[in-house]
Amino acid sequence: MKIDPQVAFGKTVVAIEPGNEWFKLVQVTRGRDGLKVDKVVLKRAEEVESLAGPDFLKAIGIPELAGAPVIACLSRQMVNVRLFDLPSGDPEEIADMVDLQIARQTPYSRDEIVFDYRLFKSEKEGYTQVMLVIVQTGLVRQKYRFLEDAGFQVGLVTVTTDGWMAGLQSKVISVPAMSSGAIAFFDVDSTVGDFAILNQGVPLFSRTIFLGSNQLDGNEGVDKCADDIGRALETFRNETPAISVTSLALAGNGARLPAMAERLKAVLKMDVSITGGIERQADDYLSAFDNKGVSLAGVLGAATSTGLQVNLMPESVQLRKSVMTRARQLTGTGILTLAIVGLLSLLVVTRIHRQDVYLKELKDMIKGTSVAVDEIDGMSRKTALVAARMESRMIPAKVLVELYSVTSDSTAFSSLELTDASQLVCRGTAETVADTVKLVNAMESSPLFKNVKSTRTASNKDRTEFEISCELEKRQP
Repeated sequence: MKIDPQVAFGKTVVAIEPGNEWFKLVQVTRGRDGLKVDKVVLKRAEEVESLAGPDFLKAIGIPELAGAPVIACLSRQMVNVRLFDLPSGDPEEIADMVDLQIARQTPYSRDEIVFDYRLFKSEKEGYTQVMLVIVQTGLVRQKYRFLEDAGFQVGLVTVTTDGWMAGLQSKVISVPAMSSGAIAFFDVDSTVGDFAILNQGVPLFSRTIFLGSNQLDGNEGVDKCADDIGRALETFRNETPAISVTSLALAGNGARLPAMAERLKAVLKMDVSITGGIERQADDYLSAFDNKGVSLAGVLGAATSTGLQVNLMPESVQLRKSVMTRARQLTGTGILTLAIVGLLSLLVVTRIHRQDVYLKELKDMIKGTSVAVDEIDGMSRKTALVAARMESRMIPAKVLVELYSVTSDSTAFSSLELTDASQLVCRGTAETVADTVKLVNAMESSPLFKNVKSTRTASNKDRTEFEISCELEKRQP
């Protein structure tokens, strides 16, 4: 999986190479004007070892980088690099094949090593080129522990070869136009060199050359270096006769030694040029150090390129980081949950308080208006009674006189009701049922009443209750 440091680590990326001879640190920022080298730190390995610990960053003058995420780069001589083709294009199949290759490519057991690989398109149809990187687990843990104790957060462990190859691929490390064919690259550090042959960006050959800037002061040292490069080229030609190497590009301190380029060109009889790009930005910083010809190509490429693929972080470290990250997430979730619960509780308490205050105000308002309410209620009842009486039709006096004339002394009326349809309902009591029948007959004989009916009769011990209905003659006033 390709890794873009600017995406994984942010706008500012710090890459560190904790080497056996030099401690190298670069800080690169991506801005509107492109990539910029902000900081370069070089320290001797023995000086770094004496300063190791929690005060390390303060001791070397960069306390502002405490807690900063970094890319750790292992130097080429610390790892084993193997290049081979696999007959597949399926990443899962390739992963299984690489697992089988591990036992053949290293004498160590699986528990003693950490490995990862880059994939390239092979020259062979249906094949994939694999660059396998193997390192001892103890070495990675040692470097990781040193950086962690110093106050850094290691987010990725790669190798300088992966760094400068990714830099070439992303063109942050530039190569002058050369003749066609495969190109040999020689990254010159203080005591060693990283030599590789690439064809259209695909590595076909890799080797460590144990000669560096310290041994290249004069023509004798350059000639010896040319001999080693020549032997490496001869080995490659024997292994891959179909591909010719026509030019050599010098990176690292080799790019700062024009005389070396000219000498190698004369000895090797091939085009020799120097790399440019982000490396040249760091030259001014390097001039301030007694650097003895160190190379920053690997760390600069790792900090600026978008194609890192090798991650040599041990599984135990990744598991620990995963557990710690998960614990921080759970802690954050717990704190957030408690905050939400507290906020909801506060809202509930506030709402209850507001309701209590509102209820008290309502009670005070009711208490203050209770007297007026009682007065209005009494007036309303009186008004309703008057309205009911005003709506009732008055019974004509002649009807009352007629009822009086037909009613015997044993009969008494309790209510007389006259409806809008001129329907008269008489309710009352009589001594006997016979008296009620006499009243009905008497009312039927009267010219004022018609359709006289006894609608209800109920007898008890003392009296008989009755209800008689009839219609009044419309001609009656």
